[in-house]
Amino acid sequence: MTAAVVLGLLWAVVLIRLPTLRRGHRRRVLWGSLFAAALAGGIAAPAVAAGRDVPFAAHLCGVAAAHLLLRLIDLVTGARRDHARWAFTTAVILVMSVLAMSVPGGVRTSPHRQTAGITPAEVVYWTVFEGYLVVILVLGARACARIARSAPAGVPRTGMRAMAVGIALIAGYAAGRILLVAARGAGVPVDFAAVGPPVGALRTAGVALVLVGSAAPPALRVRELVRAHRVLWALRPLWTAIRGAFPEVVLLPAAPRARDQITIAEVRLRQYRRVIEIRDGMLALREHLPPAGSGTALDAGTDPAVVEARGIALALRRRAAGEPPLAVPGCWAPVGPDMADEIAWLSRVSAAFRSPGAVSGAGARTPRPGGSPH
Repeated sequence: MTAAVVLGLLWAVVLIRLPTLRRGHRRRVLWGSLFAAALAGGIAAPAVAAGRDVPFAAHLCGVAAAHLLLRLIDLVTGARRDHARWAFTTAVILVMSVLAMSVPGGVRTSPHRQTAGITPAEVVYWTVFEGYLVVILVLGARACARIARSAPAGVPRTGMRAMAVGIALIAGYAAGRILLVAARGAGVPVDFAAVGPPVGALRTAGVALVLVGSAAPPALRVRELVRAHRVLWALRPLWTAIRGAFPEVVLLPAAPRARDQITIAEVRLRQYRRVIEIRDGMLALREHLPPAGSGTALDAGTDPAVVEARGIALALRRRAAGEPPLAVPGCWAPVGPDMADEIAWLSRVSAAFRSPGAVSGAGARTPRPGGSPH
């Protein structure tokens, strides 16, 4: 049951990463490795459940997944494409094909048939197949561990370490299979039905860790996307009021497309545009802001964000009522030089502006945007 859940998660990751095929060769290679692994599991699963021998195609898919993993390591580490590795993989496939055809009835993979006996040709077959996987997986685990040391602390580093441990566990499973097959081929009685589940648990745990580790970067991007949308939502009350009073400050009035809602770069661009539009509106609204010490309710505030929100509400009300600009206007609160400072400050002001109790000290409700003059 656990293996079926892991296989389902593997296919889910393959489908989720399908849109990344357009984002570079490295992502395509990663997707290809995951797809080949999922295909191998999908081909083998019905045979394993029925107690039959796993088709040879499943082993070929496993070799393809390992080869693409090796290619991914080269891309990540900056190594040049080595034709010897292609020759190595090709030789492994040829040897496996010849041995599979030379064994009467095919290579035995079901636990009951392997328990009954394993021929020398089958020992060589499993040694070549699982040995190839061990070599590739050890290289992959070492590469992930090396990348984890230089990865940013937190989710990225933890994800790479999980992948390193998971790949190492899968390598341990393959090495264990070689030992069991060699022992049975030498005449040692081995009950594969009994030892299969404990040894297979290594592979299942390894695949689960690899999936968790590979999901770390997408999870981090999702978290950043949620935070970016939260900022947009926090700025919305203030931005809506400013936009209604000064529609000319809106940089791009067109509504965003649905796909732009899930692109971090686009959402952040909308953040910056929203901050700029609010600041442009506040600059135009400044001539209606009474100065400090003028005896208004603004002087009674304790929270600077509440005072700023009351000032915006009062200036909007004065402008909507058609009152003339002040000869000596007030000033908005100074903010740090970074965009992050602007976003944090305006989010606080917008939260205060949204609260009727906070802006009630300005003397009246903020007028609807449609009631402001153009």
